[in-house]
Amino acid sequence: MITISKVNLKELTLYTNDARMAERNTLPLSRVRALSFMTNPRADTNDNVLYQAHMNDNLVGYLTVLPDTAYIDNQALKFAWIGGAWVHPAYRRQGIAIRLIDAVVADWKGMLMAANFSPLAMAVFEKSKTFRQVKVIAGRRFYLMKTTLKTYNCCKHTDVLPLLAEKAINLFNYSRFTRLFLDLPKGVEVEYYSRPDEEIIETLSQWTHDTLTRRGNQELNWIIRYPWLINGVLPDKAAAKFFFASVIPKFNQYLVKVYKDSELAGVLLMQHSNTRFTVPYFWYEKGMEKVIAKIILLHASKCGASFINLYNDELRNAMRKLRNFYYYSVMRNRQYLAADSLADLLPPNFKLMDGDGDSAFI
Repeated sequence: MITISKVNLKELTLYTNDARMAERNTLPLSRVRALSFMTNPRADTNDNVLYQAHMNDNLVGYLTVLPDTAYIDNQALKFAWIGGAWVHPAYRRQGIAIRLIDAVVADWKGMLMAANFSPLAMAVFEKSKTFRQVKVIAGRRFYLMKTTLKTYNCCKHTDVLPLLAEKAINLFNYSRFTRLFLDLPKGVEVEYYSRPDEEIIETLSQWTHDTLTRRGNQELNWIIRYPWLINGVLPDKAAAKFFFASVIPKFNQYLVKVYKDSELAGVLLMQHSNTRFTVPYFWYEKGMEKVIAKIILLHASKCGASFINLYNDELRNAMRKLRNFYYYSVMRNRQYLAADSLADLLPPNFKLMDGDGDSAFI
């Protein structure tokens, strides 16, 4: 018989420090992700964030939620993002995922959203008959080199044939050479930060003020200090028990200010995880789109990323004009779903940034 249990933030510390965790075959949370959950400035200690499905004391499925705040008509409304859903292959197609979602919907009274979900997860949302699409953002993936890895958080090929195919394809990748001649205009300088200073906080807070979730000092520091991914070269026994990536060979964050003739003209939070490069949060002066696109392209190239994902119209169009400096690009839309209770409250043209939801973490 399947039983559903839940863990709130107050209980999560005891749960992750339980000595018996090391004996389990499957872990529903990595330690770095659990730490990020526990430091979420928009979460309360009584928020249920982990839902588990057990069959005879064996963990056969789990689902996590990320508490957040939506600002609708200047009113703060508590809600959560659904993510991190997994069901053991031997127990799939038995309604376990639906039961987990139903438990979350009941707990959070339908104040839920979802993004970054797989086609399989989309099928589950459709079966639940509780969620509907509330937004689609047109994006584009810009390839600096072709990768045949199945997921961007993989670090190596397990099959030699795809690896050889990848190397053969990239022999014709002219953009590796052309990027040697990519430079910034005269008068443009970049300054790096490990933590956001007051100017960065104020700039990004103002820029995100008209978005659904807004981001201020606490949220930006939390995103930067408590990522869900960490660098690791050697095998990690605990990480191997968690279905999603947590320890990867290449993970970096770049927090930069961009100056034009000594005046602040842009702020970027960029992330690199193995093959993928993203820009969760940013601001720039009008007319700086091409310069910002160049800065993104240079960082992605130098850290060895295979592709860049962009969902901002202006940056995406500016990057397309740099056609000589990337290999090729493809359309990539991002869907947002909301449970009925929240969907009925959302304004028709609400705004989001690339990092909203769990996108800044994965």
